[in-house]
Amino acid sequence: PDPPMSAAAMKLLLTRPKVPAPLDPNFSPVALGKKKYMKMLAGSPFKLEWALPRIDGCGRGELPVFADNHADVGASVHLAGVLIQQMIWQRSASELLLTGPPGICAALEKAFSPAGKYAFEVKTMPKVCGTPGKPFPVRTVASAKDLPPSKDTKQVCGKDASGCRLAFDLGKSDIKTVAVKDNEVLESSET
Repeated sequence: PDPPMSAAAMKLLLTRPKVPAPLDPNFSPVALGKKKYMKMLAGSPFKLEWALPRIDGCGRGELPVFADNHADVGASVHLAGVLIQQMIWQRSASELLLTGPPGICAALEKAFSPAGKYAFEVKTMPKVCGTPGKPFPVRTVASAKDLPPSKDTKQVCGKDASGCRLAFDLGKSDIKTVAVKDNEVLESSET
């Protein structure tokens, strides 16, 4: 089970929208929590940076953070973990490199370990990258200069729809669905 959020993370990151979600009045989108957090940490002298290298590129990210000894440092650790997790699934990664306050880096190394909060990502990424027998290393480097540069490459998506596929698009004003079997559209609708 997912460990609970720290009190600092709840205080700073759980931000409800002005119009509550009818099916979940406690819904707190990450985007609103991040906006509140970024406003609070504007001008912070402390920064966490990370790199997610992969065979054909490298994703980079950064986040202003609290000092290791600040009472609300748990919010920095929590939000950084969520943002790194999101980037891992967006871009893939063969490892995670961190630089920043040592306590935050250590907490993230623990979270992105085979027994940590993000164990699923750590165990799954080697399979995603085609190296199932290789571990997913997580390490801290001395400075941002030691991180590989950001490099994105175009990814060509396949157009083969063999087998059975179901796709949907929940648009702003309509919903589209399509059912395909062996490259042949069986059903398609737009509402």
